Amino acid sequence: MRTSDRAIIAISGGASGIGLATVGLLAQSGHKIAVLDLDASKSEAAAASLPGSGHIGVATDVTSTDSVTAAFDLIRASFGRLDGVVAAAGIVDPAPSATVTDESLQRLIDIHLMGAIRMARGAYSLLKDSGGGSIVCLSSMGARLGVAERLGYNVAKTGVEGMVRTLAVEWVPAGIRVNAVAPAWVKTPAIASLIDSGFLDPAPVEARTPMGRFADPEEIGQVIAFLLSPASSYVTGQSVTVDGGMTIQFPLPQTERQLA
Repeated sequence: MRTSDRAIIAISGGASGIGLATVGLLAQSGHKIAVLDLDASKSEAAAASLPGSGHIGVATDVTSTDSVTAAFDLIRASFGRLDGVVAAAGIVDPAPSATVTDESLQRLIDIHLMGAIRMARGAYSLLKDSGGGSIVCLSSMGARLGVAERLGYNVAKTGVEGMVRTLAVEWVPAGIRVNAVAPAWVKTPAIASLIDSGFLDPAPVEARTPMGRFADPEEIGQVIAFLLSPASSYVTGQSVTVDGGMTIQFPLPQTERQLA
């Protein structure tokens, strides 16, 4: 990402959750943002809400190569260059692995894994023409841990991390770095509504996390911003875990915790 002037950054899934928190942080730092989202009105509203000027909202379906290509064509026409890309579009569709449908599995893979691939491929030529840049993909603790009833999601996120390593090696000559961020539980508006409605009990999650709480979306956004920035110029092919210590803690039985 450029240090001498404002960077141009495109982010899919930028109208909600972690994506929206990230574009807010980046815009506050003076960068110009292309907010890509499936819903045109939401992407445009998100872009209009950002501090500064020159941001754009672009209706983009990451399951369509044509749609992603058109989005980057518009970014080229609007800004003339591109310095960073964030692939943050995603959904969660829990289902028992024994009965989950092929359609559900394919949809999760198409959005999370193929969506990230389409974003990276679509941005490649513009990033290269701009002298290089940084791509950051959203992974998950699901790429490292077994999470029940998340078969399609976990497979897709595992694939994202493999994609990141492949492109990081392949695209170095073009000056393009590729990394991922792997959060655990994040209190996005969607998660907060599940807690408020009683559908999700936060207590077991907090008990399983050494830091004892969910992440705020902005905390994930700060790590994404770092990976986009020149401060991470020697970092590529990595997946940075941001989980409050969840994935490194060995869960002792209650009796052993009392004795420790």
